[in-house]
Amino acid sequence: MKRSTTRLALASLLAGCMTIAAAAPTLSQQDSAPAASPEAEPTDLVAPDGPVRLRGLNGYAVLDRQHLVLRAGASRRYLVTLKRRCFGLRSSTGIGLSLRSHTTIHNPHFEYIQTEQGRCYFDTIEEVESNDAARALIAARAEAAAEAEATDTESR
Repeated sequence: MKRSTTRLALASLLAGCMTIAAAAPTLSQQDSAPAASPEAEPTDLVAPDGPVRLRGLNGYAVLDRQHLVLRAGASRRYLVTLKRRCFGLRSSTGIGLSLRSHTTIHNPHFEYIQTEQGRCYFDTIEEVESNDAARALIAARAEAAAEAEATDTESR
């Protein structure tokens, strides 16, 4: 009796996840990009000014558990930083998005991605030149955070 109840609960949970994932636009995962080249500098990035307009979303690349790059058209890339690490992001065969392929994002905190493991909400979204530029920005921010933490630790 207990085993059948568990199976029923798991089946309904899976059906709910599949319904949510089917309702959101599904993107195909972009081929893995090569590792960041030493020439990629954070100055290659375009600073976000106001709302972000997305047109023709057609793919994505997972950089790590907290960052992905959305591809729009042939040349536009948008770095999405999630509020927390998103389990299932790297292993999912596809993700669902809370946004449409043509939209303007005024407040990224309301947007999310849907994986098989659950929802992961956006923290920031910004336009970048390439996947390598996004990786360089992530590395520069991590280094700055580590330096700030070391300075804070030394001052105590």
